[in-house]
Amino acid sequence: MTVAALPLPAEPFDEVPAALPPEAPEPNPVAIVLRAMRGRWKTAIGGGLALGGLFGAIGYLSGAELYESQAILRVFPQESNILYATGDDSVLKTFDSFVRAETSFVASHMVMGRAADMLAADWPDLTDGMTVTHLTRSVDIRRSESLIVLTTLSRDPGFATDKLDAVVAAYMALTAENEEARTQVRLAELHEREAELVARLDDLRAQQLEIGGEFGVGAISAAHNEKITQIDDLALRLSEVTASIAALEAGEVSSSVDGADQEIMRATLLDDTIGALGAQRARLLIELAGLRADYADRTNPRFEQSERSLLNEIAVVEEALSDRREQIRVLAQTGALTDTPAQDAEQSMAELVSLRDRIAVQLETARQEARDLNRRRVELDRTEQEIEEQEALLVETRRALEVIRLESGRALPGYTVLMSPPSEPIDPADDTRKMNAAMGVAGGAGLALFLALALGLSDRRLRHAETLAPVEHRLPVLQVSGAGDDDPAAADRLRNELQLHPLRRPRLVGKAPVVTLVRAVPGSTADIAQALAESYARARMRTLLIEADLSQAGDELAETGWADLLSGRSVDLGEQDAGPGLWMLPAGSAAAVDDRAVSAPMVRAALDRLVPSFDVIIVSGGSLSESFSAKFLLQASDVGVLAMTPGDRRAEVLRHVDGLDTLPRNGSVAVLRRALPGDPWRAIRT
Repeated sequence: MTVAALPLPAEPFDEVPAALPPEAPEPNPVAIVLRAMRGRWKTAIGGGLALGGLFGAIGYLSGAELYESQAILRVFPQESNILYATGDDSVLKTFDSFVRAETSFVASHMVMGRAADMLAADWPDLTDGMTVTHLTRSVDIRRSESLIVLTTLSRDPGFATDKLDAVVAAYMALTAENEEARTQVRLAELHEREAELVARLDDLRAQQLEIGGEFGVGAISAAHNEKITQIDDLALRLSEVTASIAALEAGEVSSSVDGADQEIMRATLLDDTIGALGAQRARLLIELAGLRADYADRTNPRFEQSERSLLNEIAVVEEALSDRREQIRVLAQTGALTDTPAQDAEQSMAELVSLRDRIAVQLETARQEARDLNRRRVELDRTEQEIEEQEALLVETRRALEVIRLESGRALPGYTVLMSPPSEPIDPADDTRKMNAAMGVAGGAGLALFLALALGLSDRRLRHAETLAPVEHRLPVLQVSGAGDDDPAAADRLRNELQLHPLRRPRLVGKAPVVTLVRAVPGSTADIAQALAESYARARMRTLLIEADLSQAGDELAETGWADLLSGRSVDLGEQDAGPGLWMLPAGSAAAVDDRAVSAPMVRAALDRLVPSFDVIIVSGGSLSESFSAKFLLQASDVGVLAMTPGDRRAEVLRHVDGLDTLPRNGSVAVLRRALPGDPWRAIRT
């Protein structure tokens, strides 16, 4: 049979379907773990038995018989019968806190360090390399009510007893030393505090004398009140004189000299009276302040009578002051002070101005004196308050010194005694050999299982066809068989599955279906394609087998084949010896068309020249990762077949799922040969 040479038409690529089916959901974590362990259970169990036995033997040999020794310390309260006598649970809480503190102190680094030194002197061989941390971990210390129970384990019974003896002795010695040091520290601190308070009191008393001078707080307060009254009077007089000066300047006064003299005399008398009344008012206020300071009990009838009398007198004086001020104001309004002839107006104005200046100077002087008195009074009050506080602290400090001297032995809520000395064990309390052996067996089995699981999870190879379950709706797995690529029975079953596979697009009558076999990883599809072609030939179908993997073709001259057909040459197909109905088209020479020079129109044109003459065309496309033209072959095919074997890289297979689903007209299918015995799909898809 001869295929004539035809020109290569330039045809567009087939359109890829726009809508793709949704991705299948990912399996749950349990399914992932079970899948990773599939086929590895025997190895994991065997490794677990081996490692468990080894680790168990090592654990048993490393174990030993341990002897236990125990000592008991009891903490007694300083206050007897604290549960019933006092009726106050705060005492019991304090004692409980003290017991917890003593339990922690027994396990402290200071106690264990001294005990380690004592053991090193008595047991140099057994304590070689032993640290304080090792000793602390080897002694179990727990609290039970007011008891402190110490327990330890050791291979030597004598060493266990001496270990607890050393811990108890170190604890007792440090407790006595701490009690002595605590008493001395408290006394030293209080003596230092007493000296500081005495020095502070001396400084405050000197400061009090410096601020008050020959006056006390009462005298300074009385003088300050008197100055306040004087300031009020001077301020009133200054305002009245200022008003008179303003009236003279405005020309609102009369020119009668005699009347003016008379009114001036009246104003002068009123002013003197106001001064006298102001002094009397200040004296009464001072008496009232002294009365209130003398009586702490304000409900005393005598105090109330005296206070009422002074208040009445102060009210009378204030009313008189108010009347005199009103009279002076009236005189100022009538202008009597400025009712002088024109020739004496300047003289009256000068006298009033001079009077105003004197009053202003007196007012400023009084204010400064009052401010100084107030400052001294405030400082004296603060100093006296500090003196009282420091004296109270000094009394408290001296009382604390007496308490410490008298009750130095009862400073803590309780004291500790050795209730039960460490006992020397006779029989071993624990045998760690059995426990270590059990732990070794469990650890070895767990390690073997973990290693098997880690290998399964980290394996990136395709071990079972079930790996394609998430993408099986796009790449159906038609066959999972333990047979090889050239097995005739497996090829017949694959042929039947391909004929029953549903078509996406109807096939034209008179055109042979094109089936292209490819691999996702480097490898050849020649054997499986040969077996499938022979199966079709046995079914009395005119079958053409094309070796289209040009990536493996050489440059040397060879018989004409697929490369020559792609280049447009005529190719002579001869029937093979494998049986009737089977024709083969080899790859040909790369000199005709190189794999990198193949295009989609060339592949389509070559296949279009072949399909009218055969019933089925089997194309061996080679590897998708090596062959450049493999995807063009899939695009021009009706069905693509992905040949897989356990050990293929899973990432490479999944990477080509999209192309295998969209490039062939009716999609692609997957075939797993040499499947492992543990593959769950092998029994139903063989």
